[in-house]
Amino acid sequence: MRELIKVKFDHIGIFVREIKYGRMELANLIDIFEESEIYHDPLLNVSVQFCYDRSKICYELVAPYGDNNPVDGVLKDNGNILNHVAYKTNKFDEKILQYREKGCIPLGPACQAVAFGGARVIFFLSPLKFIIELIEEINE
Repeated sequence: MRELIKVKFDHIGIFVREIKYGRMELANLIDIFEESEIYHDPLLNVSVQFCYDRSKICYELVAPYGDNNPVDGVLKDNGNILNHVAYKTNKFDEKILQYREKGCIPLGPACQAVAFGGARVIFFLSPLKFIIELIEEINE
C-alpha cells in the first residue's frame, strides 16, 4: 500500500453573488480580522477574496466573473453554497492520482489560478459528496 501524500488545510470556499456583499455578510457572522485584495481570474471566471478570522481560519469568497462561471448555477439552485474545503500540497500531480485512486472524481482539469500566483488548482467530488480543492504549493 502506497504512503498517503500529506496535504495541509488552506481555506473554506463560500460561493456568493458579489464579493462586497459576501464580505459584509461574513463579517456580520464572524469576526474578520484580515482580508486580501480581490482577485479577478479570467481563466476560472471567478472573483475571489480571502478573509481571515482571529483563529487564522481562511474563508474564500467566490463570486461570478463573466459568463460560463462555476458560481451562477450553484447559487441558482441554492446548493453547495459552502462549496469546498481546500488543501495545499507540494506533490500536486501525485496527490491527484491518489485522490482518483480513492474514488474522487475530478470536476475539470487542473488549471492555473490568479489568486495563487499561477499555481495549479483542481477540484474533486469526494465519495462523501463534498468538494475538495487541491492547490499546488509552489516553493518560492
